[in-house]
Amino acid sequence: MARRKTITRDQILTAAHQVISEKGFSHFTARNIATQMNCSTQPIYLEFKNMNDLKEELFNVMADQFSDDFLKESEMKDPFTELGLRFILFAKKNQQLYQSLYIEDVEGAQKMQAAFKKVFFTLLEKAGEAINETKESFFLAYFIYVSGLAAMENEKILSFEMEDLRTMLTTFLKSVREGKNAGATLFTLGNFA
Repeated sequence: MARRKTITRDQILTAAHQVISEKGFSHFTARNIATQMNCSTQPIYLEFKNMNDLKEELFNVMADQFSDDFLKESEMKDPFTELGLRFILFAKKNQQLYQSLYIEDVEGAQKMQAAFKKVFFTLLEKAGEAINETKESFFLAYFIYVSGLAAMENEKILSFEMEDLRTMLTTFLKSVREGKNAGATLFTLGNFA
């Protein structure tokens, strides 16, 4: 009679999440994940073809969770400001997890950016806003701006008060909405005179 599974796929994903949250992808090994669960590596390889399969599934789960968590709170005064604030605060409060999801692994970072983009476009559709830039250009400018602030908070290069962040995001969004081509103004290097 075959042994019954005692370690589930969800338990493995939870343990993998804990490993990258605490130690980053440099410690993303079957052995470290198994240690987190107090078991051998066998259950991991019974559920996943290999570690890349596990990593891909982990990023899919995290991206879906990001989208679901944000979109379930649909009644917000300014959802674009809130989206940016939450992203920046996530980077500030979860230093290692932010680095694991958005910096250490290129493919994973692309999945997380795609989830962010999905939320952003859903908010655009809900708002029915007429924006002078194309949706893609608006998203790119917004994501670069918010990611820069998040990275500075994450690395403790700069630290902002919540109200300062809110003001910065609101001002940025206002300039884009008013068609002041914020992207050109904010992202042109060499305009220091």
